[in-house]
Amino acid sequence: MNIKNIYDRLNNEKIVGMYYKVLTEIFNGTLSDVMFNEIDLLETIAANRGIQLSYFRFQEHMNSPSKVMILIRFH
Repeated sequence: MNIKNIYDRLNNEKIVGMYYKVLTEIFNGTLSDVMFNEIDLLETIAANRGIQLSYFRFQEHMNSPSKVMILIRFH
């Protein structure tokens, strides 16, 4: 296994968990939009493992916090 970054050491479940955690922190305002670079990196690593990650963001009301749904597809 050729390790290029810290995410290469994580198993698939942790990749998905990090993906969800970073997205929720971005949408809650804890992390800046620059962290979408990490999202792209996680999506690339997952794709190299045969997993397609995507997300859907929604709000029930204008003043309610965003909710994130993670979509996982195996190739």
